[in-house]
Amino acid sequence: MTFSDKHVLIIEDQRPFLLLLRGLLNSMGATDVITKPSAEQAISLCRKQKFDIIVCDLHLGAEKKNGFELIEELRVRKLIKPSTICLLISADSARPVVLGSIERRPDDYLIKPFSQAQLKTRISRAWQKRQFLQPVYKAIMDEEWDQAIDTCEQLAGVKSPYQRSCEQLLVELYWEDKQPDKALDVLAPYQSGKPLLWAQIALAKTHLLKQNYEQAIATSQQVLEQNRFNADAYDVLAQSNNAMNCGDAAIAAIRQAIKLSPFSLPRHFVACSIARDNNDYVLASASSESIWKLSKHTVHQTPTHWCGYVRSLLDVAEFSDDKHTRNRYQQEALLVTQRGKFDEYLNRQGDDFDVDIFENIVNARVNAIDGKMLDAKRNLASSQVSIEEKFEHVPTAYIPDSVKVMYDIGEFDEAERLQGLIQDNDEDLDPNSRYLLDREKKKASDNLSSYQQFNREGIDLYQKGQYQSAKDAFTRAQSFAPVNTGVALNLLQCLIKLLDKNDKAEPLLIKECKRVYKLIEDMPLKQQHQEKYDALKEELFSYIGDS
Repeated sequence: MTFSDKHVLIIEDQRPFLLLLRGLLNSMGATDVITKPSAEQAISLCRKQKFDIIVCDLHLGAEKKNGFELIEELRVRKLIKPSTICLLISADSARPVVLGSIERRPDDYLIKPFSQAQLKTRISRAWQKRQFLQPVYKAIMDEEWDQAIDTCEQLAGVKSPYQRSCEQLLVELYWEDKQPDKALDVLAPYQSGKPLLWAQIALAKTHLLKQNYEQAIATSQQVLEQNRFNADAYDVLAQSNNAMNCGDAAIAAIRQAIKLSPFSLPRHFVACSIARDNNDYVLASASSESIWKLSKHTVHQTPTHWCGYVRSLLDVAEFSDDKHTRNRYQQEALLVTQRGKFDEYLNRQGDDFDVDIFENIVNARVNAIDGKMLDAKRNLASSQVSIEEKFEHVPTAYIPDSVKVMYDIGEFDEAERLQGLIQDNDEDLDPNSRYLLDREKKKASDNLSSYQQFNREGIDLYQKGQYQSAKDAFTRAQSFAPVNTGVALNLLQCLIKLLDKNDKAEPLLIKECKRVYKLIEDMPLKQQHQEKYDALKEELFSYIGDS
């Protein structure tokens, strides 16, 4: 391999080792070598200039983007060429660190100390392999999946030192394209003879995709007999057992996967899903916290993950039977929210996110958990007014928790409207947010259906002048949506009509008016509700007094 025509970038925050690396590359023949001390500076440079070889230290300073986060971002943002090789180096040989790095797919991973000969061999080997597969990587970068598969199939049919690498890549492309049967065809030759670890774990994942859960479990167990430290095998065990309703086994397996390799975002999302399916909200909370911390310095950074962490604490509180536990997690959620006001990353969001608004949503949910539905409604209404005033469009980060509270307090129409925004805008939600929205919609479906039925009946009867029957229908609708503003106004309208019909004010009707009035008193209202309330106020106060 010739180094003299290669553009090289070295990222290393320790100057002595940075100079050593540059010297090693220079002695190999590389003349165009640029060095940077941080991932952020490297990203800025890669926006302007393309490199052939990137050598990066794993650890680049506390609370800063590390090496595997840098490589992932360069690839996701397409700031490097499909032919560029990325080599990670580290003095940390701890298994979780190594596995977390390898899962980001660097072209190679080298443990310090190493010799010039080792460095040269690793770079040369990685270069030759990537150049052979470069047409496939280019198609993947261009998101031309059919082209990527066709090219990979062709290369896999060519006798070369990289045939197995082609097959591994082809299997993954078939997974991405939802063709697990074709993945099985590629793996068929590896099902007999001496088992190869990569093929066995690929078989296990393929069986999982095909919903052949027993085979997935059996294959994963074979993998673990060869290598009891294989986190991927535990992932498959966890998901397969969960699909077969073996909750304890699923929880145990995903815990072991996390213990072995705790730096994987997808693994923690899987853990959250399995944990919630089995009512282990403490585990879901721990993984949600990890998702937030792991994503802060990555290309996947978003305040949605922080919101998901706060939400997970409230989930523990909501589903706990122990009052002490409920109070502790509520307080922890409120404390995390307060700390969020001083979080550097959240504050950098500027016009895209406001912690104070989310705090109102959190307070609404705390009140809903405590059964204080009017207070919950007041907090939520305040947050929605602030959102409308500050943002042209509702930020995605606010929607899941707002919808959750809306379903809790019976503001179904608003919940459905926000759900619709997600669908209309084709929002790519993270798995935790999607899980919450799907769960709450399903949980609220019966109440929503009954509320809609009786509210429609009430409107129809009111329009026919059958006010008593309309009142009964709206009262039944309100039983399914106790603090719903629309139903409250409809019911007030009926009560006023009934009071108008009587020569003498009915004490029970006036008492009912006062009760319903409290549901909208001092409450921020949407324009259509405000207009309806304004039209009712004068006559309403003539019966209940200006209270």
